[in-house]
Amino acid sequence: MTRYIIQRVVWIFIILFTTLTITFTLLKLAPEYPPTKNEEKDIWLEKQVQDGFYTSVYYNIDDPEDMAEVDYIRANEPGVNQSVFIVTPVRDSGVVKVFYRVPIITQYFRWVGNIVRDWNWGTSTKIRVNVPAFTIIAERMPLTLYLNLSALLFYLPFGFFFGILAALKKDTVVDNILQILIMVFLSVPSLVLLLTLIIILSYQFNLLPSLFPLVGIESFGKVAQGFVIPVLAVGLPSIAGLTRILRAELSEVLTSEFVLLAKTKGLSHTQAVLRHAIRNSLVPMVPIIIGSFAGLLGGSFILESVYAIPGVGRITLQALVAGGYDYNVILVSSAFYSAIGLSTALIVDLSYGIIDPQIRMGARK
Repeated sequence: MTRYIIQRVVWIFIILFTTLTITFTLLKLAPEYPPTKNEEKDIWLEKQVQDGFYTSVYYNIDDPEDMAEVDYIRANEPGVNQSVFIVTPVRDSGVVKVFYRVPIITQYFRWVGNIVRDWNWGTSTKIRVNVPAFTIIAERMPLTLYLNLSALLFYLPFGFFFGILAALKKDTVVDNILQILIMVFLSVPSLVLLLTLIIILSYQFNLLPSLFPLVGIESFGKVAQGFVIPVLAVGLPSIAGLTRILRAELSEVLTSEFVLLAKTKGLSHTQAVLRHAIRNSLVPMVPIIIGSFAGLLGGSFILESVYAIPGVGRITLQALVAGGYDYNVILVSSAFYSAIGLSTALIVDLSYGIIDPQIRMGARK
């Protein structure tokens, strides 16, 4: 088992490294979008030179030959405003700067070196100009994780309860009502459900805030209220999905031979269900339950944007605005979501052995 875990962790790093390499290459093949203000652009490009992504040439504004060369570059260089940038004098410095982007392969190795040595993921160009991109994402990670963990802790107990109830009351009035509710919540998109909850709970009854409260400004109670609508919006469809799957799995297990054998040995129906049926029905449920956390994270993009939640999903969408991409923020966000997804896959595999001791991951035949 230990060897298997080490192998999987190594593969996580390999896949994460490959994913970020492809993302980095694709982003660097696109046009650059530095800050628009001249002074901010100068600071950002100088940082790019320091990190090894650009080279720079300085020209004296009072030298006619220098200015003629700058004019020639501006008129004839095909990469101007894409991979070549001209910065006019900042604070009356009398210096015109021309920055040239180095080849992508060189940038890549310097980028990897900056991360390994200094944990330097680059700086933001649009979201918060010249602020480290990792800092921007790290500030929003806790809120995104809290939101999705809250949704997970909300829907798991209810999903298990209604799934077990539906299986035990199969083909009764209770089961039929649950099946109708399941179809309703699975059919309504999360965005529509979110907007409906906002209209009813915020505008009609004025019970909850219509937008997420400002963290650090509003009180803890107010921020806690802000979790209710988004948690309900993602939790109710998840409850419906978990109820449907658990009902199907448990219904099948209840008719299996080992449950019938347990009853013939003197166990009551309730004891047979609690001791044997539920445990065995959990084995195929494990990847669904744990993997749903990664699914919740992926679905939080629109949720955070609509409800104004300052999480990783919302900031990533802002970094993807056409004509104003913030590549470094996108890279850090990609690393965050990839790491969560890969780690979740490992936890899913390991959890099989906990639910069913007969399963030994990585064992030889």
